[in-house]
Amino acid sequence: MRHLFRGVLITFFVLYPFIVGWSLSHGQFIWVSGLLVVLGILRLVSAKKDLMLPLTGLAIICGGLSLILKDHAWLKLYPVGMSLGALLIFALTLYKPPSMIERFARLMEPDLPVSGVQWTRKVTVVWCIFFSINALIALATCFAPMKYWIIYNGFVSYLLMGILFLGEYILRKKHQRLNQTTP
Repeated sequence: MRHLFRGVLITFFVLYPFIVGWSLSHGQFIWVSGLLVVLGILRLVSAKKDLMLPLTGLAIICGGLSLILKDHAWLKLYPVGMSLGALLIFALTLYKPPSMIERFARLMEPDLPVSGVQWTRKVTVVWCIFFSINALIALATCFAPMKYWIIYNGFVSYLLMGILFLGEYILRKKHQRLNQTTP
């Protein structure tokens, strides 16, 4: 049941820009605002300790402000807040190691060598730069026609994250091969 719930949450948040776009084009943003709040609360209640949990609070705030103020702009600002929140979380791990990317890398490679730790720290900085730029572009799309907001926040930003993630993984493996010590 927990996996089903998690699947529903992931699906909703991935499809979020399209759902918002559809609801705004039909003048029905209130139900999306309510759904954002309800799913955020359910995630908050059911989640274990997670560094990304503050982003769930952001969903509740954006959905709640949209409902209270009866203003769909808060729904469009959610991707901006997500990027800024991710930036803050990733940046904080640079000051309180291990860095975020090191944490991810250790899931697959628990005995990460010192060169790998240094590498993942640099990649965490790259992600921080990405989230900064992504937040600025997402903010700019809030003032553009809805189709641009949907295209960027529902497709382009995910594509860019995927490229960055895959590129980092490929480069990390190459870096590991180059820095392996042979006995």
